[in-house]
Amino acid sequence: MPVLSTLAALLSFGVAQAPASAALDIKVVDDHYVITVKNLMAEPEVYQRELRARGLDITLDLVPTSASMVGRLIVINDMDRLRAGQMVPAEGPITTIDSPGPCERFAGCPVGVKVPVGFDKKAEITLGRRAQPGERYKLPPGIALPGEPLHCVAFVNKSVTEVSALLRERGVTPSYISSGKPSSPSAPGDWYVHDGVMSADGQALLLVGAEPAARRDPRLSPTAESGC
Repeated sequence: MPVLSTLAALLSFGVAQAPASAALDIKVVDDHYVITVKNLMAEPEVYQRELRARGLDITLDLVPTSASMVGRLIVINDMDRLRAGQMVPAEGPITTIDSPGPCERFAGCPVGVKVPVGFDKKAEITLGRRAQPGERYKLPPGIALPGEPLHCVAFVNKSVTEVSALLRERGVTPSYISSGKPSSPSAPGDWYVHDGVMSADGQALLLVGAEPAARRDPRLSPTAESGC
């Protein structure tokens, strides 16, 4: 996990280090809190306690995901506004800090966040961490994303039989879900694959149907990234 391994060391210049027992590294730089994660496996209440101690009503969730999604940050700047059914701007007071050097992800390669000192809204930050053995992904990546088993493979509207064989060749066990039905370990072999995500290490969940999907190229998926 080369990106997350830099979290504790990043931006350590000129400010006293956080206590050794802290789960977060929180510094004040230019009227902003600069926040990175030191302990990726701390209990959620530990993160909240350290954030509340700075007067920040921010919920930080570290969720299991695949290696390709480790370090992915999702920020919601105003939870009260979201819960009221109002639009929350994608850009807000909380901004991400990108890893230095080249990044191949269209969404960037963040390693931390900057929060204005005095920030007084309820916010939520989700950070992907590497799943432990047996954990299901709470931040499931699309099976066509870089680093996932069907990256650059034109699988949309291929048959269940064909796509399942491709996955098994890559050491991945598929399960299936269709509109209005729960997931199942089997599906008709002549049905069409519409989309798919990785649900755990070595496990995929395919969205399937009796009719072809309107979209035919997985690279056009809103969850897919460039690189093919």
